[in-house]
Amino acid sequence: MYEVKTVDGKKLFERLNSSKTNFLLRAQENSELTMPQLFPRNNDDTGNISYATPYQSLGARGINNLANKIILTLFPPATAFFKLGINPLVAQQMRKGEGEIQTALYALEKGIVNEMEITQLRATLVEMLKQLIVGGSSLLYVPVGENPRTIKLENFGIKRSKTGKVLDIVVKESIFYGELDAKTQKQIPDISDDVKSGKKPLDVYTVIKRVSATHFESIQEINKTKIEETYGRYKEKELPWVFVPFIDRGEDYGRSYVEDFIGDLKSYEGLRKAILEASAEAARIIYLVKPNATLSIRKLKKANSGDVLLGNVDDVGVLQADKRLEVGMAQQEAEILRQDLGTMFLLDSSVRRNAERVTAEEIRRVSQELEVALGGIYSTLANVLQEPLVKLYLLRLRKKGFINDSLKDSLELEVTTGSAALGRGTEFTAISTFLQTMAQVLGQEFGTYMKMPELIARVANSLDIGTSELVKTQEEIAMEQQQQQEAQMQQQAVAPTINGAMKQQG
Repeated sequence: MYEVKTVDGKKLFERLNSSKTNFLLRAQENSELTMPQLFPRNNDDTGNISYATPYQSLGARGINNLANKIILTLFPPATAFFKLGINPLVAQQMRKGEGEIQTALYALEKGIVNEMEITQLRATLVEMLKQLIVGGSSLLYVPVGENPRTIKLENFGIKRSKTGKVLDIVVKESIFYGELDAKTQKQIPDISDDVKSGKKPLDVYTVIKRVSATHFESIQEINKTKIEETYGRYKEKELPWVFVPFIDRGEDYGRSYVEDFIGDLKSYEGLRKAILEASAEAARIIYLVKPNATLSIRKLKKANSGDVLLGNVDDVGVLQADKRLEVGMAQQEAEILRQDLGTMFLLDSSVRRNAERVTAEEIRRVSQELEVALGGIYSTLANVLQEPLVKLYLLRLRKKGFINDSLKDSLELEVTTGSAALGRGTEFTAISTFLQTMAQVLGQEFGTYMKMPELIARVANSLDIGTSELVKTQEEIAMEQQQQQEAQMQQQAVAPTINGAMKQQG
């Protein structure tokens, strides 16, 4: 009996959901001050959801700015944010040059990046990062045959060990009866007419359970009925559900970035509300007319600009609330908070350039800025998000048969992410320094010791340039040399005949 098939998905979700209450309430509170649509309090899946309206847009701008900066750094456009390597002992057994191996790995890296773009991973990750910054936790689902999608905090429950390893995950989703295939429909008992007609959806519980140190099992449940066709068993590194905490403090769920600065956001929200209400009140014009004034209220109300009325100027006054000092103090405090929050959300960043192609140095500068400002969150996301994604997309390409036979199961690929993956520029500098030093030491004999095809491959890889169809292979060079030699031999064979014919004519 498979262990996951004995679990009641609905009860497990309710139990894990109870331990999530405080995290979800905090996410909703954070959302009201930044982006209310991320975690609405009255989310009943009816579509008639009302959102809170903040008195400021600084929170929303900060979330968008921070999410875009993190995406730019973690997943730079059209560039591999990771490096693939092979164990040196395995590479030695292959008996191939490092440049040739790096060229093959470079092609594989580009294949993974291309597959990520095809599946619209970037758009999914932007939305996920907004949820992480505000709510602290998100679940990414990356199936082999479908596009990835994000599962929000209110739709999943999780249990982790003290070391941070996932033990149980339950995902609650809604599906209409008509979306199920005929075989699944027959397995589900006690279906009401409202469900069959599509008026009400069905709750689907997906249970993911760790059954050993290296394996998980999963199955889906509808109306307390396990759907046998949905059963799956996965190795830990191939599990398509990736739990991502923004700040991991050893709890079941992650903590958000906004949570650390919620006090400043609340204060700024309160001050902005007070300033706006005071300004609106000050903009009101109310006239006061003396009871025995010669000018009637009716004539005053009907008067247009430029009209001449009979009356005494002292009989009419304007009601004013002299609160300029208090409003000015509130504005000063609000400006201080605005600057502090702008710094927290990197709105005053020195890295501002907008361009279609951003250099690796600029990406490195943003990553360093994020690392300092966010207290190591960039490195955390590299471990909990980047590395699992690369492994899942490697599995995706392997299932499609796109990985070279020499790089398949016999090799253990090493995935390098984070700041270390941005080191191609450093490699090029090291290679350039080495070549300059060797040229000075060896002089004219420099070319004698260098393997040019290997050197070309390493330099191109350090500059993130593919050499396929660009640089001639050893076979092509040998063929050209052979053709040149044959042409020379033909010329040498024909030359005596031509000379003899010329002598006879002479």
